[in-house]
Amino acid sequence: MQKNLVNVAYFGGSHGAFLKFFIDKFSTLTPEIKNSPFLDNGTSHNLSVKYSGKVERFTFEDGNGVPKNNYEFERKGEPHILVTLDEESLMNYTRLQFTRSSDHEFTSHGFVVNDHGVEAHDSFKNFYRDKFLELYDVDLRTKHHIPTSLIRDFMKLNFLDTGRNRAFSNSKKTLKNVDANTVCIKLSEIWTTQSFMTKMSEINDRFDLHLVLNDEAVTLHKEFLQRRKNNDTWDRAYKILDCIKNKKSMSCLGLDLVEQGFIYAWLEKNYDYIQTPFTRNFFSDTDEIQEYVTYFPAFYKAMNPNLPKFNGIANPFYLWTNKNK
Repeated sequence: MQKNLVNVAYFGGSHGAFLKFFIDKFSTLTPEIKNSPFLDNGTSHNLSVKYSGKVERFTFEDGNGVPKNNYEFERKGEPHILVTLDEESLMNYTRLQFTRSSDHEFTSHGFVVNDHGVEAHDSFKNFYRDKFLELYDVDLRTKHHIPTSLIRDFMKLNFLDTGRNRAFSNSKKTLKNVDANTVCIKLSEIWTTQSFMTKMSEINDRFDLHLVLNDEAVTLHKEFLQRRKNNDTWDRAYKILDCIKNKKSMSCLGLDLVEQGFIYAWLEKNYDYIQTPFTRNFFSDTDEIQEYVTYFPAFYKAMNPNLPKFNGIANPFYLWTNKNK
């Protein structure tokens, strides 16, 4: 078996295909690549690209979330780039899973919000069926429309306790592979041109890949960012959080359910004893959010059962709720 120059190990949706293309294209050790890697949905899965075969990639799970090789590297002993999920990247990584359209390789778990609730793709129902049954006693197979409040709450729980976030927890399992022949790159580093180019320079030096990191390489990365699904609204939820912190006004209209769930989770983590409303509609603007957290009645306040700790101490309500899970 031919030894690869480098292998890219990653979770689906964290741009392993782009990393493979970038290295194969800009290394002088491989033949020239002229095709673009991009498809209309923003992935780098163009089948017409002719790769050298010297740079490979593999995911740690199949499309159904089943682990491959127990989260271990498939080509041990060879150089590896390990893409890891970090908290800074988690919100937009999650958005991509639900908002980017499928292709021959990527399966979207998307859904459509309408006046009747949420109409989820079959892939969403199959992937999250057991979790919805456990959390909400709802069988997704029998639901054509799922209440909007359920989907938003489900998103909130994924951000509220990252220890229970499936993707984040499983990414940590891959760190057992790290050795002297491994360079880790955080997903958030892939999403910033300066950070990405700095990291690629480090990877180039470590593995002697002979990368030509010129203006063309920078331009390609910027095109990659521009083609991302949600690129125009990439920082929208964070801008809303800044407005909440600084008591400034900003509309919340147009947020998708992942962004709404992320903001809900932030509110519950940053305002003691408050749980966000379980309603069809989200807050209209940050003024309404300020009103909610400011005037939330003291006699309704209680320790949040969704938070594992409170003031650094184990939350008994969380422990009780999750003791049989």
